[in-house]
Amino acid sequence: MTILSNLNLIHANFFFVDIVGLSDPAMSTKTQIKKIETLNKCIMECAAFKETPKELMLVLPTGDGMAIGFLQGPQFPLQLAIELHKRLAQYNRDKIPSETVRVRVGMHAGNVFVVNDVLGNKNVWGPGIIIARRVMDLGDDGHILVSTRMAEDLRELSDEYKRMIKPVHDYSIKHGQALLLYSAYGTGFGNPRPPVKGSFQRSKMGREASRLVKTALYPFVQVDMTLKNSKTQLMHYKRTYEIENISDDPIHHVLHGITSDVDKTFDELNIKVYDDHGHDLKISSISIDKPRQKEFTTLFNTPVEKGERSRYVLEYDVEEPERYFENAFLVACGKFAIAMDYPAGMKAPTVYEVSLETEAKKKTSVQPAITKAGSRNIAKWSRKEMPPGLSYRFEW
Repeated sequence: MTILSNLNLIHANFFFVDIVGLSDPAMSTKTQIKKIETLNKCIMECAAFKETPKELMLVLPTGDGMAIGFLQGPQFPLQLAIELHKRLAQYNRDKIPSETVRVRVGMHAGNVFVVNDVLGNKNVWGPGIIIARRVMDLGDDGHILVSTRMAEDLRELSDEYKRMIKPVHDYSIKHGQALLLYSAYGTGFGNPRPPVKGSFQRSKMGREASRLVKTALYPFVQVDMTLKNSKTQLMHYKRTYEIENISDDPIHHVLHGITSDVDKTFDELNIKVYDDHGHDLKISSISIDKPRQKEFTTLFNTPVEKGERSRYVLEYDVEEPERYFENAFLVACGKFAIAMDYPAGMKAPTVYEVSLETEAKKKTSVQPAITKAGSRNIAKWSRKEMPPGLSYRFEW
């Protein structure tokens, strides 16, 4: 291993791979060795490995796999993982199950220290390689798992990476640390199924509501709904929130919740969250990712300080076969407005007040105002001074 630095601290983009099932006691030592040799040969033949100068890589054999730290960009570990999967798929094609080589990959970007082992050889240790190993350990056969830090770096590089690197949800790693994982997959590489090991899904909504009651107000909330397909009831939502900090401490993040009447993956909802300047808000946690329920947290680009107001927007698409949208207020809201854009031939929507305790509903005294816009209608409804504990349902 040659290291292009005289410093003890290095930043690298790590690729960590091991062979799934290699420790099976029923497997002969000869078969184990052959699988390790096959993995090594396939990695050496990958362009991302053989075309990278040796002085720009840290290569560490681990017995049943290896760790490679690239001192260049984060795309190199991903390119290596994709090419390795395709080469192994070709190798496995004519092999019996016991002879196939199946791997899992973990990737993370971070710092490591260069240290000497007992023989004086150079080695590395630190969070960069440790987290890469823990990310890999969560994987199953075929997974290419990516830490949040590296996923964000990659997704900023190209739209292609945005399409192939998708958020999964929070996972628990050593010492109880929660980690948001991303998974890279596409034609011929990766595993689209979420990893099972370490899955950590726990709602934060109750705790967050209790915190917000003491720290924030919502002077204004607006929900804009556009019915994009009458047959499937595909609805586009644009939810605009204005938040005011009434506490002494800055507000750094906000929790979002989406429920649906159809099964949807996180990626299928086409979720976008951005501030009032149009800049994306980064997802820091996905605490719930169930087929019909999502909870996730985003970070403000600039913390909301005491007395300040800030706006953010959540957009997503989902089918509504039950034909209603309901908004529950866990925090006081100065004004709530809702607008629905729908085909002119459709029945006008109705607004109901719903009890959060009994789920009983009653029609509100004021109903939406309808205006025409060509072949479409726009239904608008609003109310001021919404106390916590109320819920309003829009049915169509």
